[in-house]
Amino acid sequence: MAASKFSKRRDFLKTAAAGAMGISALNYGKVFASTKAWTKVQINPAIDNTRVICCHDPKMLPGYSTDTSWTNQNKMVDAAKVGANLDQMAIRLTQKTTAVEAWKTIFQKPAAKAWSSVRVAMKTNGIGMASTNRPRAAIYKKITDVLVDQLGVLPSNIILYDACDDATQWYTATYVSLTDPTKIRAVCTVRSASLGGLKTVTLANASNVACPADLVNGAIDILVNVAACKSHDGTGGHYNYGSCTLCMKSHFGTFTNSNSVNKSGNLHVPNSPAIPPPPPLALFEINQHDAILGGNPIRQQLCIVDALLANGKSGPGGQFDNRTDRLAMGTFAPIVDYCSVKNILLNTSVMKTSAMPALGVTNAAIILPLFLSSFGYTEADVANSWLEYSADTGIAHPESREYSDRVVQLSLVNPSFKRTGARFAIPHTAGAMQLSIVDARGKLMRTLHASVGETGIEWDGKNNGGKTVSAGNYVVTLSAGSIVRTGNIVVSK
Repeated sequence: MAASKFSKRRDFLKTAAAGAMGISALNYGKVFASTKAWTKVQINPAIDNTRVICCHDPKMLPGYSTDTSWTNQNKMVDAAKVGANLDQMAIRLTQKTTAVEAWKTIFQKPAAKAWSSVRVAMKTNGIGMASTNRPRAAIYKKITDVLVDQLGVLPSNIILYDACDDATQWYTATYVSLTDPTKIRAVCTVRSASLGGLKTVTLANASNVACPADLVNGAIDILVNVAACKSHDGTGGHYNYGSCTLCMKSHFGTFTNSNSVNKSGNLHVPNSPAIPPPPPLALFEINQHDAILGGNPIRQQLCIVDALLANGKSGPGGQFDNRTDRLAMGTFAPIVDYCSVKNILLNTSVMKTSAMPALGVTNAAIILPLFLSSFGYTEADVANSWLEYSADTGIAHPESREYSDRVVQLSLVNPSFKRTGARFAIPHTAGAMQLSIVDARGKLMRTLHASVGETGIEWDGKNNGGKTVSAGNYVVTLSAGSIVRTGNIVVSK
């Protein structure tokens, strides 16, 4: 990434984020939609930022049981199958023909360094108790196998960390070793101890925040972000952060309180049942920070969501309550997160045993569009981003996606309002549809119906009683049999 682009990003953070501090809770969507000073960053010149690969393979969990202990979470996994699927996902992400070519494309080093001098940080999740859903060891083992055996990175230069919570209590010698090739070949550090300790950073949307010094100073060349697939119910069931804690929020374990290394409370938005929920400004700011997106090449090069198991109701510290048999991979965290929430956490055909509660669904529909607009993308940009890989059936490539999925467009057509809409990707075989439009307080305003195969639907901006609705945020839920999709429309004059 050219230095000029990063200077533009720093200028943006100083100006746009400061302006966002005073926004109204009901109007924050407009503020983020107008942050045009943000310069899109291309993580990897050979890989589209919007491309996200999902593997669905129940064979990755041959020993599945409902025992939620950390030991059993790893025992039930077929590590070889996980590794083989990650190879196939890398091939499809990079559109190369072999896994070796694919991994060499994904991981980039500074031109002046030998691979034996490259330092790698792998973000994990140390939060919670022994039963907390966190990334399985098999994923980190595969990544370190690639880095060590294919690229030549030294195990002692690979750091597995969570600067907020101590990961060493979970990723113990049972799973981690510098010399044993059957384990994660890396150093698992106590918080930031092996990353130069903590260094204070200045943020516009949080105070008294610190980050591992080696990330701030550029001593880490490659950052790999692996997150478990979890909803985020805050405290007392107050869903926020788009109702998810995935790759972006994983960095609440990279940025932490400078005066208390096991807390990240200074970054949090208040837990509140308010609708719409407060926008997570600090979440977006830290994921635009040079500690994450700095470097040449850019530091954070791979994002993975471990959705072998998932939390529908309790996150970030809770137990898994769904077997979802999936992994997701991409290079750009906001889009990986957005697509994973849409296609896994909010998908009731995937979250079969414990779906996200209604408040979580409502708040996700309001906040998720900000995952894109805060980084210069729209929902239309990612309508065909999610490419699902199966060992049995292969993958729908972008050029053939239209044959497996169809995009349904809901358009607001009312002369009193700006023309806008919402897009939904649904299976090609989905039947008749119902669209429910609710206001920011959860009140049903309008119900629309569409026939099988219909792809263009218009809303006249009126409620079921024939009155024109007020300007504001509206959540749209599309239902077609067992298929459920959610979207968001901002009605404005």
